[in-house]
Amino acid sequence: MQMTVYFDGAFWSALIEYNEPKQGYQAFRYIFGKEPKEAEILQFIYKDLSKWMHKQEKLGVQRNDSVQFQGVRRVNPKRKQREASRAKKKPAISTKAQQVMQESHELLKKERRANQKQKREAYKEEQFLRKQEKRRQKKKGH
Repeated sequence: MQMTVYFDGAFWSALIEYNEPKQGYQAFRYIFGKEPKEAEILQFIYKDLSKWMHKQEKLGVQRNDSVQFQGVRRVNPKRKQREASRAKKKPAISTKAQQVMQESHELLKKERRANQKQKREAYKEEQFLRKQEKRRQKKKGH
């Protein structure tokens, strides 16, 4: 069984995928609404998940039987560990507001860098012109 919690643009949802011996592969989506806290997710898993799975069985959702799913293969523990570490390294899904704030922060950062670069180049140009003028004055003998 695998559960993935994600933000679909409007609501926070969970995609639950599992393999039943009699029914085969099944999947359904549960909508949390606002961003769920860990406690809410755990409550869903421990209390509501089995109810939702039974509802899905009663609904008798049509699925494509032409696709054959083989039994669960045993995965090497080292591979499991690598996959877990990769999953941890992926950035956590944040709220839409946080993403927008991050993007605006990045834009401001780029603008600030561009302005600093312009100021630095203008200062160098000014220094160069002063130096040239000083040389000319020395040549004139003043």
